[in-house]
Parts: sequence; C-alpha cells; structure tokens
Amino acid sequence: ILEEYAQNDNRIQIIHHEINKGLGASRNTGMNVATGEYIFFLDSDDQLAPYALSTFYQVAQDSACPVVGSRMTSATLLPQPALTWQKHTNVLADFVSDRRIFSPVWNKLYRREVLENHRFIPGIYFEDWPYLLQVFGQIDSYATMDMPCYIYNEGNTSTTRSAFTPHKVDSYIRGIRAVYQAYEKSPDLSLVQKRIAVAVKMMVAKVYKTKQSDLTDYLLEQMESLFRDKIIRVGQLPIKTRYRLWKMKH
Repeated sequence: ILEEYAQNDNRIQIIHHEINKGLGASRNTGMNVATGEYIFFLDSDDQLAPYALSTFYQVAQDSACPVVGSRMTSATLLPQPALTWQKHTNVLADFVSDRRIFSPVWNKLYRREVLENHRFIPGIYFEDWPYLLQVFGQIDSYATMDMPCYIYNEGNTSTTRSAFTPHKVDSYIRGIRAVYQAYEKSPDLSLVQKRIAVAVKMMVAKVYKTKQSDLTDYLLEQMESLFRDKIIRVGQLPIKTRYRLWKMKH
C-alpha cells in the first residue's frame, strides 16, 4: 500500500526497519531524515481531517509559535468549522497540569528545530510524556486551536488498553528517570516532579488493579529505587497512591 502511494507522489519517502523497533525508534528515524520546516506525528490507526495540516500551518505562521496543538475527536467525517486559536506563554506549567495542552505527541505540529536536540527513548511504552516534557521546557510559547483536526480511533487496541506487564513498569521508570535527569539542575525541577508524580500515580493504579503478586513486588522494588535516589518523595504523591503502595506492601 505504501509503495503504491509513493509511486504516485514523490514527496512520500518509505523507510524500512529490518525489525520492528517500536514506535519511539520509528519516530526517531523519521526525525533523523526530515528536512521540512515542520514535523507532525500520526499514529497508524488514526486519521487527520482533510483540512488538518493546512490549518496547523496557518496557525503556526499567524501565531509565530513553535508548537501548535488541536483538539481531537472520534468522529470520522468532519465539516470544517470556523478557526479560532489562542497563544499561551505559561508553557511548562500548562503541560504539567494538562490544562490546555496534553501529553500525546500526535495532535500537534512542531517546528523542526525545537525537536532537533530531543529523541524518544527507544523500546519503551508511554514514550510521549517524557519526550514532550523536555521539549516544552525549551520553548517560550505554544498555540492551541478549538478546531478538532485529529481523529482518534477509540476502538484501537492501544498500549494503554492492553494488559499491564513488567515491561510497562520499566517504561514508566525509564521515562521518570530521563525526565528527572533532564531537570535535575533546573529551577523547574519541583514543577516537573508534579508531572513525575502523575506518572507514578498512573503506574501504581494500573499495577494495583492487576492484583498480580509478582508484578506488585516488582513495582515496589522499582519504587524503592525512586525514593532512594530522591527522584520522588512519598509526600509528593496523591493520598490514594500512597494508600495503594502501603496496601500492596502489606
């Protein structure tokens, strides 16, 4: 199918990995060869509205922001609505709080230069949030538009909906450690630790619901390492997360 598209449009470049290296590594490969002014990520089971990329580009030009985000929708046929957009400068705080801009990488247009010094952690799940947390730490503004341009397939068998495993615990831990390392000497560390606490909350909740003793023991071992290395403190976690950790330990 890809070859057929490429034969009809010389702008399409197909890159083959010898083995499936995962989503993060594939995105890294794409970024390594990209030459355009902007980069956009589209997951294989999702769609874009027909007007999506031109609208993203218009807002990027009008706002002069290095990142533009849109709302997503599960609708499959979208009439083009009126375009309104807003510029925001409280960048890192907004990302940490999920107030205006959310952690998936796929509903945003990026100026290529802001991504050049950042790559996804290869071989992990949930690679979006640690990657974007580092990207948003280096930009001074972003724009959002009310127009839904990204069509998300709610019926997919995504990583977030599949069974929880030790590999997924490792993925959370590697993401947490990468973010901490990036901000360890930054005045924004305490703010970033709030987002780390969110990742811990999600990881603990998923393991708690499995009621698998081996997985629980593995999680507790990893959490002890985070506490020992002072990457996160117990008091920074939500009360419900603390209770779940205590319950799993006892």
